[in-house]
Amino acid sequence: MRAAVFLLLAPVLAAQAVPSPPERLADAALAFAQREASALGGEHKFKVAQPPRVPLITRPGTLVFEPSHLSKREPVGRFFVVVALKVDGERVGTARVDLEGTWVGNVLRAKGDLARKTELAADQVESAPFEGIPPEGALTEIPEGQRLMRAVAAGKILTRADLEPIPLVQSGDKVRLTATHESLTISVDATARSRGGLGDRVRVEAPGAKRQVTAIVTGPGEATLIR
Repeated sequence: MRAAVFLLLAPVLAAQAVPSPPERLADAALAFAQREASALGGEHKFKVAQPPRVPLITRPGTLVFEPSHLSKREPVGRFFVVVALKVDGERVGTARVDLEGTWVGNVLRAKGDLARKTELAADQVESAPFEGIPPEGALTEIPEGQRLMRAVAAGKILTRADLEPIPLVQSGDKVRLTATHESLTISVDATARSRGGLGDRVRVEAPGAKRQVTAIVTGPGEATLIR
């Protein structure tokens, strides 16, 4: 009798054990979001905001879900994952999976009121635990070559939007411009026609040149020509 009952229930149990296409789609999106978030630091937690919908696929074959990208760089709050649908390796459509994300980690807060153009130092900020949805671009460490572009109040969570590059080259400054081609390196004295910090692009005018060129700031009064 028990054997007969098992045989009758086996197809039902097997069907319950195999995830449905929407479940597989959601699992693929969640795993992709977790992989993308692993490079951002801290711990991210995700959940499906609403059950995903799989478009009707009439082509026979093995259906595979391949996530391609997130709708936002920092996967916190409401966002979605774009997923390609493939049958036997051929793309047959796309789907969207809406997720909600929270973040657990430490953020930098201002210990006291800080004035505009302040170059951040360890004694001016504190690392504070945070769980939830931090402000976009919240800082977790002090970036190099940056300063405050506006005054901030004590206790504020610092973000990338509060910062600007520390100018290493000002318009009108003399700049040592270096150009490299294979094993040949040439340096000339030039004049900056825009300002920039480390890694910024600036316009530079070399003596006798008929046009300005673009260079990357590599240090105070130094830049490398962009070919």
